[in-house]
Amino acid sequence: MLASLLVFAGAINGSNLIDQTLTDLQVLYVFEDPQAIDWPTLYYLSETSACRIDLLTISSGRGFYYQTSEIPDHAIFLHHYSVNPDDPELLDSVLAVQFRVRPPDIAIIAATEPSTAISKLAEKLQSLSQPVGSIYGLRKVYLEERNGSDTTISGRIVTIGRLEMYERYRDRMELEIPILYPWFRAEPLRDVHLMRYQLVWSQGLAGESDPDFLTGLEPLRLMPLLNVQLTDGAVKESFISRARLFIMSFDAARRTVGARRVDNAIAGYKALLALKDQVKSEPSLSGLPDFGPYLENLATRAQKAVLDEIGMDWNGEIALRDSPHGPKLKFRASLSVNGPQTVELAYVRFRPYWDSTEIMLDSISRKVPPHQSFVREYLVDIDRTRLEATMPESLVFAADIVYGTVPMTVTSSIPIWERPDLKIEFHPDFFFIPPTAQVEVDKIVSAMNWKAIITKPRYYHGTVTLSLETPRGVFAGAYKQSWQLDRDRVTETVRIPFSVSNLLEMGVQNQTITLAVDGREVAADTGILRIAACKIDDKVTIGLMPDTTGLLEDILRMAGANYRPLTDRTLQTGDLEAYTVILIGSGALRDYPSFDLITGRLEDYLRNGGSLVLLGQPSDWPQGALPVAFTPSIENVTAVELLNRMPQAEILSRPYSISEDSLLSWLQMRRRVSAAELSPAEKIYVTPTGAALLSVTRLGEGQIIFCGFPLVEMISELNIEAIHFLSNILNY
Repeated sequence: MLASLLVFAGAINGSNLIDQTLTDLQVLYVFEDPQAIDWPTLYYLSETSACRIDLLTISSGRGFYYQTSEIPDHAIFLHHYSVNPDDPELLDSVLAVQFRVRPPDIAIIAATEPSTAISKLAEKLQSLSQPVGSIYGLRKVYLEERNGSDTTISGRIVTIGRLEMYERYRDRMELEIPILYPWFRAEPLRDVHLMRYQLVWSQGLAGESDPDFLTGLEPLRLMPLLNVQLTDGAVKESFISRARLFIMSFDAARRTVGARRVDNAIAGYKALLALKDQVKSEPSLSGLPDFGPYLENLATRAQKAVLDEIGMDWNGEIALRDSPHGPKLKFRASLSVNGPQTVELAYVRFRPYWDSTEIMLDSISRKVPPHQSFVREYLVDIDRTRLEATMPESLVFAADIVYGTVPMTVTSSIPIWERPDLKIEFHPDFFFIPPTAQVEVDKIVSAMNWKAIITKPRYYHGTVTLSLETPRGVFAGAYKQSWQLDRDRVTETVRIPFSVSNLLEMGVQNQTITLAVDGREVAADTGILRIAACKIDDKVTIGLMPDTTGLLEDILRMAGANYRPLTDRTLQTGDLEAYTVILIGSGALRDYPSFDLITGRLEDYLRNGGSLVLLGQPSDWPQGALPVAFTPSIENVTAVELLNRMPQAEILSRPYSISEDSLLSWLQMRRRVSAAELSPAEKIYVTPTGAALLSVTRLGEGQIIFCGFPLVEMISELNIEAIHFLSNILNY
């Protein structure tokens, strides 16, 4: 094994816009558990190499959805995709969306126990090839090693001194990461001293060792591209000279301060602008598909860095105003100078998308001295029909700014119609109903209701319209379709009654609700429903300790169960014998601090005939809380690894006969389950480690039933055997 340990002495300067301009490397970090992200390593890459960091995660959904957030000015982005795990083509959609501009240079697969989607995504990443003629391509794929073992692992390894990176970047992490994850706390990152990453795939990179992730990669591909694309001669030397001047000037700016830093940055920016103009006349470069956008992006990053260095803040706001003479656009230009030199605002122009001629709004040149600001509003007459178009970024305002002798053009633009940040979701997004009566006519036999939540920013207000699509045999009742959303309210609850007839087909069906503003759809959600029996005896009274998702209560409501949520005080002083079953959802004990104090009361309840049902629990279960030994643990299993020791067990046959093949089909691919060691216990299903996945413990006249199957998750996907299984457990 060839490995290297990355440890550093001395301070490391934080990356800034100058550093980001001189680096066009991108790192993709694919993860499954947000709490297990290796932030010290990512901040090491961000600070020392100024790489762009893209974090990507995938969760299970019923379609395709994604959202992106970022830590401003630090080139750290978070991409969250929600896909249907049963549709393998959606992973191609993830890659298509993520790499629509360009693929990363390095991919790091960081999931501890990769899910199906993460595993398949990792395989697809390793099979990517660089498109012919493209200047971008994935070069390396690393796999995180979290086993903590000191055994030798073959291959090229990068080893990170994570504890030292944590100490070095702790302040930045505590300040910035909560922008992405408000619950983040840096302290748990101290627990891991070393991190190892194994190179599992590389393209066109020779070598026997990897002292760093970036070994063999050019931080800026501009010079290598010019060297490869241009033939030797005076033209090539001219291009190389300008590119070298740009790089050397920005590098000098990185190592200097004050006025010299600004002068160096401006000199580099001027050289880059000259290079851009020169490329237009060189066919071997202008004909390269990705080179023009690459150079444009590089110039944008350089301009942003220069504006930051000279202390200039530009802000252009566009608003639409009504007037007696029709709609008018209002453009508010604001220029503030915080640097040492006067800035000239030369022209302000409007670029209409329907005409090639620009409209000059202000041709008077104004000089803005240091530590001063210039603010002005401009009104633009516009035909209403122009505002109803769908041209993207069709309202563009541009301003020419001169610093010293360097001209820069800054633009402000918005779409004609900007989609408001509204969301609508079913709660819950699944529903099962009892079988309809077998009649020969279309007769309505059952009535229920859906609940949907509209979520909006606090500042938004206006009228929205709802519409609902239901499957055949489902009929929506009267509901409020037009909603006036008030300012300062962030949610609205919509209740929609519906009835079901015997025309509803078997299997999982979809219903969709959409939210529209001014006739345009802005949000939608799809829920699922099916016919499924879940009869719970009327004599069964359930005391519920809800799971952390709250879905268990929704499931009991759908089943028509006689239940009542328990409080912590009820556990201490209430009449537990009033309940035939006490149902403990996953993670429920976190809201019941007194549970480990009532062991004696629980034992009396059980010995007198009570039933305690434990769904899968996290590993932080308090020891000694039950009158029997109980230690939960998380395992990853497949259906073929489970052993059924009691195929004829009553809990698997009454009142519903459970099809083992159908029940375990959810575990055809490796899944995470909550197993447990119980003593004493009659183990029905056991995992390869011998832990129980389903067991019954007799105690006097009562019993403890443990079910480690993720029943709530399975039922939320309307697995019919899981629905039947819950009925068997509660009726047992």
